[in-house]
Amino acid sequence: MAIFLSEADITSLVTINDAIDAVGEVFKIRGDGDVINPPRQQIDIPSGYLRLTSAIVNPMKKIAVKVSSSMVFDSDSGRTLLLIDADTGRVDAIIEVFRLGALRTAAASGVGTKLLARDDADSIGVFGTGRQAKTQIAAVAAVRPIKKVLAIGRNKERLKAFCADMTAELDIPVIAATDPLELYECAVLVAATTSAEPVIFGEHLKPGTHINAIGANRLERREMDDEVLRRCALVTVDNKVQAEKESAVLLRAVEQGTLTWDDVLELGDFMTGTGADKRTSEAITLYNSHGVAMEDVALATKAFELAQEKGVGTKVPFTLG
Repeated sequence: MAIFLSEADITSLVTINDAIDAVGEVFKIRGDGDVINPPRQQIDIPSGYLRLTSAIVNPMKKIAVKVSSSMVFDSDSGRTLLLIDADTGRVDAIIEVFRLGALRTAAASGVGTKLLARDDADSIGVFGTGRQAKTQIAAVAAVRPIKKVLAIGRNKERLKAFCADMTAELDIPVIAATDPLELYECAVLVAATTSAEPVIFGEHLKPGTHINAIGANRLERREMDDEVLRRCALVTVDNKVQAEKESAVLLRAVEQGTLTWDDVLELGDFMTGTGADKRTSEAITLYNSHGVAMEDVALATKAFELAQEKGVGTKVPFTLG
């Protein structure tokens, strides 16, 4: 008997700290080489496309398979995850994934910030005011002593509402910036946009800045200019194979000779000690997120365990064969 977990269920069950712990664990497992995480596949269909992602995390004995629709569809359609027991092949849970996805992406940035940002980082500059931007702020604030957040977005009314909501939620002043240059005074920069043009420019970066760039997970998106990569002492991703297929900014940097793929580390590598000598108080560091299925496995497993513990979810007859 599987359980169905709705968006509301996930919101009630999983905190940002739960998510950071779970995703941190799977990055460590990845660093030890005990994860199978093939690149996601895209299937073109007449009205858009479907993305299929999957991974097996052997120590957790869980498999995740997720189907995501393109934005051509209604925003509530076509996004579902199956959590499967790796020993039996049975479906443990069927999960709606908007909240899960926002939490897992933010949690990965939380792990990246914890590993790469200065210990005294106390401010965030965030480009974007959407659902992902909210959880990104929460994740960074969970791992660093954040005292102030500056935000900027294209829509002034949405920006105003975003700042009010996040100030109330986190009890940290979240302030609408009037000029993007204000954000470069912050210790941590977050790009949470779908922009095809850069929103972060390397010429303005201060020494010791850490960047979480999370929106450009398709080749037509590009949140950073070329100078950002020239100035970064440490470049990390969640999954290098995925980045080689989807990161326009990294592909450009490799083509231009700014870096090689050998220079790019996965967070799992960094957790095992590789590249740690490059983390200094003056270093500019980057975590370029793409969102991969092993993170879904970790967070879905955590949600499933919490649901069982608290009796949350709807039971669904679901058997194989």
